[in-house]
Amino acid sequence: MTNADMDRLKADASGNTGLSAVLAEAVERFSSTEDAVRFLASRGFEVTASDLAAAAGDAEAPPEAEESEEDGYGALMRFVRQS
Repeated sequence: MTNADMDRLKADASGNTGLSAVLAEAVERFSSTEDAVRFLASRGFEVTASDLAAAAGDAEAPPEAEESEEDGYGALMRFVRQS
């Protein structure tokens, strides 16, 4: 995956967007990174499990705060780091 692809995924799935909300919910049902790859492919993103692992390794973990809601991209990166 190119940096442009990663930038698009991060932009589309971060903050208060439709994809962010759907992705945050979907992550809870993923059992593997391949589930994430299939989910993203169904939404037009061509990524691999290794692409996600590299992005998760580069992404900083968000600070822990009880009242903060995690966006879809953050939830995806947390899931990939834990997988």
